[in-house]
Amino acid sequence: MEMREWRRLAFRSAGLLVFVLLITIAGNLSSQKSFWQKENGSGQTAQTQKLSNIEHVEAHVMKQDELSRLGEHYIEISKTVTGQAISVRLDNDYVERTMTLTMKGASVRGYGRTSIKYHGGDGNFRKEEVIKKQKVSQTHKTARFTFCMNRIYEPELLESEDVCYIVLRRPKEVYSHVVVIDAGHGGDDEGTGSVDWKYREKDSALKIVGCLKQILDGTDIKAYYTRLDDRDISKRDRVRLAKDAGADVLISVHCNASDAYDTTAKGVETLYSGRKKTTAGNLSSRQLAKDILDEVCETTGRQRRKVIRRDQLYLMHHADVPVTIVEVGYMTNRSDMRYLKKQKNQREIAQGIYNGLCKSLQRIEK
Repeated sequence: MEMREWRRLAFRSAGLLVFVLLITIAGNLSSQKSFWQKENGSGQTAQTQKLSNIEHVEAHVMKQDELSRLGEHYIEISKTVTGQAISVRLDNDYVERTMTLTMKGASVRGYGRTSIKYHGGDGNFRKEEVIKKQKVSQTHKTARFTFCMNRIYEPELLESEDVCYIVLRRPKEVYSHVVVIDAGHGGDDEGTGSVDWKYREKDSALKIVGCLKQILDGTDIKAYYTRLDDRDISKRDRVRLAKDAGADVLISVHCNASDAYDTTAKGVETLYSGRKKTTAGNLSSRQLAKDILDEVCETTGRQRRKVIRRDQLYLMHHADVPVTIVEVGYMTNRSDMRYLKKQKNQREIAQGIYNGLCKSLQRIEK
């Protein structure tokens, strides 16, 4: 083989080796980045990205002998279609108090307000007491009915061959226990943050609430959430959700911070108000705060601070149900922040909140 060919072969081999090395290094860096994101909680998880306050209600086929399932209040919507059978779906946005029924088929035509009938248990359905306004829109293959409700309902979607029924029941008619979980701050209101401002309170609170939702979804406790994404929501709307849902308790998740010149403060504390003697059964706001603090510290092993009375806070002063704010740790403290940023620890905190919630709900039952 000539010297020129040897050189050409050597250059190709060297180039291939460099290429393989670059690919290997890039893969290692990507793996390390994924590892640290998982450990530190700095990246959004798939679970967090998918969370939504909109609940999807699947339709159930109703037989003729099941008319009793309709209950006292329901909305009847006729199906007007040609071609293949239509698909039906109901989306319930309880934060916005909006229900949207979507019908899809080969061809949809002739829908309007006359397609909707309202029924009450005594035969007199006062629509204005239940529905603020309604809207009907349609294309060639889709009809959409939007109802803006005056109150929060737990809807059930039933359908027969030619009619859809939206059964309206209040949460306490369906569930024994109803709670509202609030992820503090959100949107432009970032709350406090770590010393380097890499981690923000609004994000940490939301991740813990996401973990808590995973736990509550597997129980018979009905939970409503003020936010499950990064959005602005007023304090008034947070309190209003608890009132409209007829909640037993309201729990708000926050992170703490100390003075910029003192980063030694650390641990978990809970807040309550003694100004309003709000109770549910045998449960007061102070007892709820104590139960949550006890169980979070028991589950996580973090430093226990105090149950603190804070009458002037909006949630405390205006909520008509037992309410507590749980400050899960100090973002300005190195030890607390190192704990808070890890996903497995966020799940521990959520488990502690759940355990405290269960203890408090048992007091209501006594």
